[in-house]
Amino acid sequence: MELEIECTDKQKADYISKLIDIDDWQITDKCFDLVEEAWGPHTIDCFANYYNTKTRRFFSWHSWNPDCTGVDFFVQSITGENCLVVPPICLIARALHYLQKHKAEAAVIVPFWPSSYFWPVILRHMASFIVEYKVINGREVLTHGRNANSLLGSERFCGKLLALR
Repeated sequence: MELEIECTDKQKADYISKLIDIDDWQITDKCFDLVEEAWGPHTIDCFANYYNTKTRRFFSWHSWNPDCTGVDFFVQSITGENCLVVPPICLIARALHYLQKHKAEAAVIVPFWPSSYFWPVILRHMASFIVEYKVINGREVLTHGRNANSLLGSERFCGKLLALR
């Protein structure tokens, strides 16, 4: 069977393939190993894609990916899971609330960023939910995804990460 794709469909596919995700930074295997040793084994990576997932099973956060278990963390059942959660900056507060609402077991990794919008959520609203935390040097445990211009994961990033349990 031969399938013909019109030029407009090819153009759309080409356009989509070239989109750059500004939140495409990721933890290194070293960071995952630290978190896995402390709070693992993790059963699902909740904001991943086919090239950066740290677990066999993963949720893609915004679009279908080969071998993903589901798309959009916020509509998934996480009952019985030990989640690895490395959300995009814009979704950190929402992810924390979702985890708390579902009384989820998770390791959450975010930039150590006291001036950010999500910091009060961590300090005030999540304090009773967080049972343990670790501060990790960000330069050693972050790397770029497909966005080579991202500060997170670059040599310019000299901040730290906060790993929450």
